[in-house]
Amino acid sequence: MDLISRAQAESVLARISRDEWLSLFDDTELGADLRVRLEAVRHALAGANLLPRGARSRPIAEILDLRGDRILSDDDLGPWIRERLIRAMPETKWRNLVEYYVAFGGARASRFHRNMVQHRSGASALAGYWHHGGKWAQAFCEVTGLPSDLARRRAVPFCEDEEIVPAEPLPPLHDFQVEVYRAMRRLLRQGLGRAAMLSLPTGAGKTRVAVEAICDHLAKPRFKSRTRNVVIWISMSNELQQQAWECFRQVWQVPPRREGQSIRRPVPLRLVRLWGGRDADDINVDEQPTVMIAGVDQLATWARSRPEVFDRIPQRRLACALIDEAHGIVTREYRSVLVALGLRADQREWRTLGNAPPVFGLSATPWRSRDDESSTLRRYFQRSLVRPRSLGRQPIKALQRSGILARVVHKRLRVHDTEPMNAAQRRRFEQFKDLPADYLRQLGLSDKRNAKILARLAHLPKKRRTIIFACSIMHAEILTVALNQAFGSGSAAVVTGQTPRAERADVIERFRTKGDLRFLCNVGVLTTGFDAPRADVVCMTRPTTSAVLYEQMVGRGLRGPRNGGTDVCLVLDVQDEGMPEGILSYARVLALWDR
Repeated sequence: MDLISRAQAESVLARISRDEWLSLFDDTELGADLRVRLEAVRHALAGANLLPRGARSRPIAEILDLRGDRILSDDDLGPWIRERLIRAMPETKWRNLVEYYVAFGGARASRFHRNMVQHRSGASALAGYWHHGGKWAQAFCEVTGLPSDLARRRAVPFCEDEEIVPAEPLPPLHDFQVEVYRAMRRLLRQGLGRAAMLSLPTGAGKTRVAVEAICDHLAKPRFKSRTRNVVIWISMSNELQQQAWECFRQVWQVPPRREGQSIRRPVPLRLVRLWGGRDADDINVDEQPTVMIAGVDQLATWARSRPEVFDRIPQRRLACALIDEAHGIVTREYRSVLVALGLRADQREWRTLGNAPPVFGLSATPWRSRDDESSTLRRYFQRSLVRPRSLGRQPIKALQRSGILARVVHKRLRVHDTEPMNAAQRRRFEQFKDLPADYLRQLGLSDKRNAKILARLAHLPKKRRTIIFACSIMHAEILTVALNQAFGSGSAAVVTGQTPRAERADVIERFRTKGDLRFLCNVGVLTTGFDAPRADVVCMTRPTTSAVLYEQMVGRGLRGPRNGGTDVCLVLDVQDEGMPEGILSYARVLALWDR
């Protein structure tokens, strides 16, 4: 919600007494969980000498930081808040609310007796009914004075199928991008049975290069008729799918100039959405050039429960298939999808079929997961790695010198006395080669560690925009509440895998375009498909052994001035003393890439 709506919500929630808030924390499981977070916030702020003067009488701002627009619809907290607000309202408003309840409550309301009193069973009956986005929710906010945002159901506006019409030229590709573009066009011309991994560093424009090569291939005159003029683009997140959709629209609609001439688009291009709960019965592919942008989870669901859906995807007309962030294909979901699309031999053997269309992978970090996964990737993509030779043996440094990527200032934030893993956690680390989730949660609750992080962030100039990668959802929420207390409400926001898509899209857009949001805390959702040119600080609080994950995280701030980003990106590495061998830092990942 915006700052005006937030102030309105805080004013209304202040009607709930301090004693009632304390009873929530003392008497319920939900309250105990909230208390753990708020105590961690207070201890971290105190350790960083950032604790605001005077104790807060009610934890209203903190609850809004943690739940945001979901404060009334939350299954646990929502009924409790609604009941307390009903008990606190004047009798005239109670009567108004009862009239709305009788009008909108349906079968529930028929059991409501008008002699039910406001402070007992009546409040409980009204508070127990909630349908987010419904008339009753809107009436509840109207009567209580809460902002209507808290009642409105907000859906992410998914893209609809559309035709793209040509327009003005785009700026040309950089020379190093042209190398990859030409290699991809050559593989497309060679036809069936080909596979290759296309690799550029994070922030160097992998998506633009691949989309341009595909669009130029489809724009050839021979693709006007019914032939191999369908492409399927598969990725693993809404952000990546939306990014690809926008890129195809732009590149087809605004053709670039190459060798002094514009690339002509003789016919419209059709984009078809295969993600976000798409109704399979509505999928329609006609004879014109078509790009189907798909989510792997959506395709996997169809492969499992409705395999006949794949008959709607004209596999004989596929010009190519592209897998974004292709280092992730070694999963059960991808296995079933690639077989269903005819892009893999069978469920046991990782190889492409001789009569399959060209299959391309995109990755900034190819061949660098665990050895068995790297071997599988090499085998599936026919050991063909397409990288620009002009960037030499140190591509990141070459791109930084040219201004394509931001120069990195790498600062270590050393933390001593980090509690070590216990024996069971150490065994799991040795087995899976990554930190166990319960140990990451433990790190996120470390008061001294959080105090050091906050104290370092406090030294950043106000104009800096910081993306923080937290250890866990709880850790991301703790840091968000603490930063808002230290630097003012609205300074920080949190997005996690539990954040509804519409709310997540709002927060990300606010971080991209507006100046009030300084810190964006997240865990697991901003590693790919997230483009924020304003971000010039990346704070890595989550230790990892994965070069893929580390480079994806730090790459969110690496866009350079020639790509609309910043000259310099500050990478703050939280490095804990006593961590096992294999925990990565920016310097180690850079060395891995250059090798």
